Amino acid sequence: MGATSGNTRPRKKWMADAFRLVWSIIYWNTRKTVFVVRGRRGRAPCQNPSDDCIPGEVRCDAVLMWDSPARFRPICPLLVHTANGWCCSVAPQSVRSFWGRALGWFTVGALALYLIGGTAFFVGLRSVGRAPVTWAQVLWPGKWHEIRTVQSEALFGRAMEAFVAGRLNEAFLALSSARQRDPGNYRSGLLLAQLTMFQGSFLFADDVYAELLRDHPAERFQTAVHYHDTLLAMNRLDRLAGHCAAMAHADPQHAAVWVRSLLVAVRARGNGAEFLQHQAEAVERLAPFAQFLLRAEAMLGRGERTTAIRQLAAPFRGPLNPIYMQAQVERLAESGAPLEAHALLDFYGPALGEFEQVRTRWKIDLLTGEEWAVAASFRALLAQNLTAGQVERLALVLIEHPSAARFRELHQYVLRSAAVAAAVSGPALWITGLVCGAPEEAVVWQQRGVQPLGERYPDVSTIDLQSRRILQTNSVVHVANAITLPREFVLTLFSRPFATPVAQR
Repeated sequence: MGATSGNTRPRKKWMADAFRLVWSIIYWNTRKTVFVVRGRRGRAPCQNPSDDCIPGEVRCDAVLMWDSPARFRPICPLLVHTANGWCCSVAPQSVRSFWGRALGWFTVGALALYLIGGTAFFVGLRSVGRAPVTWAQVLWPGKWHEIRTVQSEALFGRAMEAFVAGRLNEAFLALSSARQRDPGNYRSGLLLAQLTMFQGSFLFADDVYAELLRDHPAERFQTAVHYHDTLLAMNRLDRLAGHCAAMAHADPQHAAVWVRSLLVAVRARGNGAEFLQHQAEAVERLAPFAQFLLRAEAMLGRGERTTAIRQLAAPFRGPLNPIYMQAQVERLAESGAPLEAHALLDFYGPALGEFEQVRTRWKIDLLTGEEWAVAASFRALLAQNLTAGQVERLALVLIEHPSAARFRELHQYVLRSAAVAAAVSGPALWITGLVCGAPEEAVVWQQRGVQPLGERYPDVSTIDLQSRRILQTNSVVHVANAITLPREFVLTLFSRPFATPVAQR
């Protein structure tokens, strides 16, 4: 106890002198300045009035209460230690203030306090807020604007963890905080829009997507695709149709892809005629071939199947597009006219290329249910030297028309070619295998093929294509958000529940 008390008393005395130093810097420099301004008449304010005015022998009153008068010398170098104690080394006429030293000490003190406070704030941000800020970002004013950005990114990371774990409320709060700290955080806005739509806040989500489209022109296409996928996942088909029509005009480079989604939405709703009426201006801006397909869809929606088949069976006489050509042929087959579809395919075939022609023929055969024709078309496809992209095109058909046997054949075909196996999308074949009911083969693609971001696959053995519950781990919505899939696979998976059965004549 004695040793502890002994160590504490010197520390307290040092701290007392430190406080006296702060007060003395202002007080004694002010009094000395007044003394000099008044002409240095009489005794200097810091010299003992009972001593003779002899330099080096007059005691200093400024240090009477100090535990260690030597600590006063940094602000008054005129103080010296003599046999008579601490005395002033000059006569009253030579006493002067030392504001320069005062400024220096205040600067050092302020800097020390700033460093201590900034370091404490830095530790707090790192430990409590879990924001990976740097010491320089906290201490240097020129980098202060970066703190909110770093905090926003940290909150986004926490939101992603909560989102994947199914804690949607926690994810929403983290995303809202991330947007408050950095309104320009694009990724936070994108996830917030999707999350709120999954939670049923459609108007709020639409507003956030509109804001992202407006404020982030460089990411406009990514935002539009994300909005498209979320609308399709939530079965908001009317909104999807309007969005696709607008994007077909705003994004002419991918207009045919947007129109294809527009046709899916209109077909699922069965409101082609209504859409043509209410969106007449948007439809007029589309390519003539796109308008042709929409008019046919309107006829089918009104029950005018014979008229629609007659229109679809005739080759389009304007500018052609492979996506529109395939859409016309497949819609004709789905409407119950496989012979006309084959005839139209033969007409369009040279423009589509051999692979796409055989692939489309296979789809027609699958729609009509002629097993011998299906087997023949599939064998013809596997007899070709397929690229990774063509393998994925076949996988898309298998998602629309699942078959465990055919997936296993495709699986073995890919494994026989090291180059194709290395280039094909692992997530795409994995999910195709699950949809087809071939989980053992599907598991192989968790380790093989191209996995764009190295995501962890959900621990599921089946995919529920009907479910739109984000928290259900085997729902198509959850899986599509858990891993990165090629664009065509997202569209096909989400469109699967809207597939139109083949109409019979």
